[in-house]
This record gives sequence, C-alpha cells and structure tokens, in this order.
Amino acid sequence: MARPPPLLGLTPDALAERLGGPGRARAVFRALAAGADPRAELTPKASLRLAEAATFAPLPIQARAVASDGTTKLLLSVDEGHAVECVLIPERDRTTLCVSSQVGCRRGCRFCLTGTMGLVRSLGAHEIVGQVHAGLAAIAAADGALPPLRNVVLMGMGEPLDNPVAVEAALAILTDHRGFGLAPRHLTVSTVAPSPAAVRRATAWPGHLAWSLHAADDALRSALVPTARFAVAALRDAFAEVCAARGQPLFVELTLLDEVNDGDAHADAAAALLAGFPTEVRFNLLPVNPAPGLPFRPAAPERAAAFQARLIERGFFASLRRPRGQDARAACGQLAILPGAA
Repeated sequence: MARPPPLLGLTPDALAERLGGPGRARAVFRALAAGADPRAELTPKASLRLAEAATFAPLPIQARAVASDGTTKLLLSVDEGHAVECVLIPERDRTTLCVSSQVGCRRGCRFCLTGTMGLVRSLGAHEIVGQVHAGLAAIAAADGALPPLRNVVLMGMGEPLDNPVAVEAALAILTDHRGFGLAPRHLTVSTVAPSPAAVRRATAWPGHLAWSLHAADDALRSALVPTARFAVAALRDAFAEVCAARGQPLFVELTLLDEVNDGDAHADAAAALLAGFPTEVRFNLLPVNPAPGLPFRPAAPERAAAFQARLIERGFFASLRRPRGQDARAACGQLAILPGAA
C-alpha cells in the first residue's frame, strides 16, 4: 500500500477531500497553526482517519543555536539524509521566521556561505511548510520567551524562483485562512532574480517580492553573482510589471561590501536604475555578515550611512539593517550545512 501524502504539503481543500469534510480539515489545521501535533488534539477515531489520509512527519531538530540577541537557528532534518536551516528572529512584540527553499543554492553569490554548498536539492512544499510548523512549535515550547510569529520571509538557503512549483504550493498553504492563516502582507519572497521570466511567474503569488540586487552595475553584479545572465534593466522591467499588476512596493536588498559596492557612485547607480518605478521602492541595506572562508568585510558604518543618505536624498525609503544572530552564524549569508559552519 502506498504511503499517504505528507500532511504538511496538503492544501485545506485537498485535506478536506481526503478526510471527508472541511470541518475535519479545519481541526487539523488549527493544531498545525499552533505548532502542535494534530494527532494529540483529535479523538482516537479522528486520529486514525488522519493517519490513513496523510502522513504527519514534522521536521526533527538536529541542532539549535541561540545567539546573544535571542536569534535562534534551527537545523532541521529533511528526507534523504539532508538538513536545512531556518532562523527565528525575535523583536519586542513579534518574531520573524526566515525559511529556506532549497538545500544549498546554485546561484553562487560570492559573499554568501550557502552558495559555497552548490545546490544539493530543492525542498518540497511540505518541507518549506514544515519549517514554519517547526518555528511555531519552537515558539510554543519557549513558553513566552519568544514573541508570537508574525512574519515569514523566504530568505534562507536557496533561490525560491529556482523552485517555483514547491514555493508556490507552500505559499498557498501558509496564506489560506483555513490553513496556517498567514497574512500575505507579512510574507516576503526574496530572489536574486534568475531571469525576467522567473520573476513574471511570481505575479500571482501572495506576499511581497524582494530583489537581491547587490549592485546596479551589470559588470559588478556579475562579479558578485556569477550566475547572473540578464541585464539589471531587463530584470527591473520584469519587477515593474509584476509590482504594478499586484499594486505592491518592491523591496530591494543591497548587501554592502567594504570598498566593493558601498560608494557614492554605487548608490547613484541604484537610484538611477529604480527611478520612475511604477510603485514604491524600499531599499534594505545590510553590511555583509562575515562568513568563514569568504574574503568580504562589512561596509564601514560611515560609508553605509552615506549610502543610505544618498538614496533618501533621491526620494527613496532606505533602511540600514542591523545584523542579527552573527555569533550563532544565523545571520543573512551565514547559513550553510558545511563542516564547522552549522
């Protein structure tokens, strides 16, 4: 007999069909959205029915690392003996969960430790959703030490647009009000933008898009993102179509590397590239987080501040993000399953 499909990869409609009614599916998703084991919340008869309809296999935690600022990195087991990392980032009244879409990444960004892994494999929808369930379970187990989950960002290991089928399915489950009930405005998909076609494919996806641009000059961007194959102007035009169709702002991420892409000319080029964009553009600036074996240093504070001020002078919103979780190797660009890097 074939094994039932993964519970965490089923939509509410699909689960309702397998269980014989939407009410039964709602009871299961109420437990999942609380980070709980639904089998413990059901009657024995309902639990047996669920076991026949779907396989509940939460992602086991292999390891946990807690940084001095409270940022918590979870190393989770997935199928085939692989593992993936996700990160809980607490603020005063809310927690943001950073999840992965792949084991490793084939984009090879020079300043990102994940890129040194190459692509091991893409995750299934149930493994992406499984990270959210694991994060919710960790928050529940913290008994108030971690604020409630509010935001989910696909900014961990992997390139979401290189795994579009699974990512799209996971987003549908996470944002369905009968499922995990995550508000689309609290969901962000971050992409290096492999191609204009890949960007346009995300037009109907819920949530916001964030473009990992890093440099508005094609030659410099190709040096930093060696798999880049399309001009930034063509990628910008694709984002413009998508954001205009969605009526949403574009988030633009710039990882600032000391004396590499953090000068006045680089800020001016970014401003010129996005001038006249059909919706609001919001820049997120992040001095690179150091990673073992990688040569880049974070932009000096005065250069990062000058970069931010230059964008603001040109009418853009620009925030300068502070690093989170560096001492647990849980910060942006530090996630990897490598000897000594987990």
